[in-house]
Amino acid sequence: MTWHKDDEPKLWELIPPWVFALGRLSLRLAVIGTICGVLILVTYGVLAANYEMKRVVQMPERTLLLDRDGEEMAAIHGDRRRIIPSDQIPQSLLDALTTREDKDFYRHRGVHFRGILRAALRNLKDRGFTQGASTITMQLARNTYEMRAHSFHRKFLEAAISFRIEVHYSKEEIITAYLNRIYFGAGAYGIEQAAQSYFGKKAAELSVAEGALLVGIIRAPHDFSPHNDLEAALRERDQVLKQMARDGKLSDEERDRALATPVVLQETQSIQTDAIRCTRRHLNELLEKNDFVTGGLTATSTIDRNLQQYAREEMNRLLAPYPNLQGALVAIESSSGAIRAVITARDPNSSQFNRAFDTRRQLGPVFQPFLYAFSAERGRLPIPGHPLQTARQLSSSDIQRLAKRLGLTGPFAEGDDLARGFLQATTLEVATALSVLSNKGKKANTYLITELLDSDNKSLFQQILHYNLVLDAYAATTPVELTSQETWSAINQPGNDLWTLHTSPHLAIALWIGFDNPAKIPDQNQLTKGTTHLVNGLVQLARQKAEQQKN
Repeated sequence: MTWHKDDEPKLWELIPPWVFALGRLSLRLAVIGTICGVLILVTYGVLAANYEMKRVVQMPERTLLLDRDGEEMAAIHGDRRRIIPSDQIPQSLLDALTTREDKDFYRHRGVHFRGILRAALRNLKDRGFTQGASTITMQLARNTYEMRAHSFHRKFLEAAISFRIEVHYSKEEIITAYLNRIYFGAGAYGIEQAAQSYFGKKAAELSVAEGALLVGIIRAPHDFSPHNDLEAALRERDQVLKQMARDGKLSDEERDRALATPVVLQETQSIQTDAIRCTRRHLNELLEKNDFVTGGLTATSTIDRNLQQYAREEMNRLLAPYPNLQGALVAIESSSGAIRAVITARDPNSSQFNRAFDTRRQLGPVFQPFLYAFSAERGRLPIPGHPLQTARQLSSSDIQRLAKRLGLTGPFAEGDDLARGFLQATTLEVATALSVLSNKGKKANTYLITELLDSDNKSLFQQILHYNLVLDAYAATTPVELTSQETWSAINQPGNDLWTLHTSPHLAIALWIGFDNPAKIPDQNQLTKGTTHLVNGLVQLARQKAEQQKN
């Protein structure tokens, strides 16, 4: 058989058919992938175009909160933000931020593709959204437009917006806007407020160590706050400093000097914290009810700065010897319903829970003045020092009905247990009920905001005094006339709750002392004397204020 050159197999004939099939499939997938990629880019480009770029550098307007005399108590909403220009930001702070959050910030165009790929692979492995790859620009986009959901859609949109931000603004403008906007914990938004809140200085005055500590807070503002966990804050600070040295942003000597720098924190100011928190709660209710926009407002509160400061300082002194013992206080101007002072916790900076408005505790013997008023209301004879005999002249349902008129909502016990004060109430409810006794049976709506102005000083809201007659005037004045006293202090039968109450034309005051997990109160006589002293001091200050206003 003769072999011819034409019989030599072609190279392509030697390739197995499955290779061609795989190639065709790969080509098709590449085409489909390209089409999908283009569609994604177009879709998210269109979505990103709907976001106004000017919002990136426009910070929310602050709402000013004033006390009853027009002095500033706080700046709320607008997030207490104090804006600073780029030339007031130390270079060491910028170096710490880029080292920690985005090493390639000055090289990328808003999105770090390698970081996104790495995070995507990890998320696929974890079968969930466990890691992000946000650049500083992407974080700025997220905080500016409040995109909080953890999803791939949000990440794509965040990336598209970041591209637009990078086109509209310089790197200097982006990083300045970022530092002015983000949250640093302790109620501080923006680097200037953070520097003042934590260190009592301007951002421009921050040391290398202080700047690194603030940068370390960013990822977990509550957990890494030095006020909440100093050890964690120092750990994060040290990581930032060591990485700065590895990246050539600090010399070894500068790193070691910063690592050895002790943290000197600004002492937390808690004098107005309770009042600010409660007033903000009332303001938020007003804004939601009336659909007012937040920011740029001026709210005048009912809080009396002198009464509030005295109440806070005396409560601190009273509770200092007793770890974990809590306290709450509400002082109401009886004639108007205006809340003049409020204490929500032993330390409102470490506890967000409002014990004055939200904790219900048993009244015990201090329920007696109300029983005297109820019996007089029903034409019965109050018997001083004998609450059981006084209460037995009325039915439990009648006592409960009259108590609810005054603002005490229960839950209530029945029969003799009710007469012994087996009912629960908040400190605010008790103070409100006391104000009825000193206001001749008229119950005023309690409030914390007297007026609300918009950014043009136009009035949006003014508190209108409103009363309901819930007791006969004679019945309301009976407890004071019968006992010849305006202040009552007592501890309930289990010994878990100490109440001190006061009712007079100037103030109605309810003060509670106890543990969050009910337990016997120590040094009961000493604490009773202390609470009485505190209440009497508030009343004296209120009288002085009233005299000054007359003159």
